[in-house]
Amino acid sequence: PSAAPSSHPSSKPSDKPSAKPSASPSAKPSASPSAKPSAKPSANPSSSPSFKPSTMPSTSPSKKPSALPSSAPSSAPSVTPCFDCSEGRSNPCKPLEIPDTYFYPHCDITRFVQCSAFGQCFQNNCTAGLQWNATAVACVQVFF
Repeated sequence: PSAAPSSHPSSKPSDKPSAKPSASPSAKPSASPSAKPSAKPSANPSSSPSFKPSTMPSTSPSKKPSALPSSAPSSAPSVTPCFDCSEGRSNPCKPLEIPDTYFYPHCDITRFVQCSAFGQCFQNNCTAGLQWNATAVACVQVFF
């Protein structure tokens, strides 16, 4: 050791640890919070929230859904085109409107259009009481 310990504290703290840690804390905790938050969490979490909720909206979207649905629609409804085998745009078969798709909705929902592999267009009727469903690619019963 280069020097004996002093009996008086210095005005500037040392940047080197002491040889022996003190058995008691070096200072009492402050009653007011510090300006800068600590990097380490406290030993015991508080039972009350640390801040009040804001009444202002945040600038970024939440990852959670809102409690109430919006009254405004989110987008315009999609419109499914219909076909009827007439020459021009209403015939989906020559050439196929969508590659490898041979069934299309008719403009009358109780009917559907079927294309052959040779570009022929056929208008077919659903069984009574059924309607064409393009998603199911079948005539289905619709419940109201």
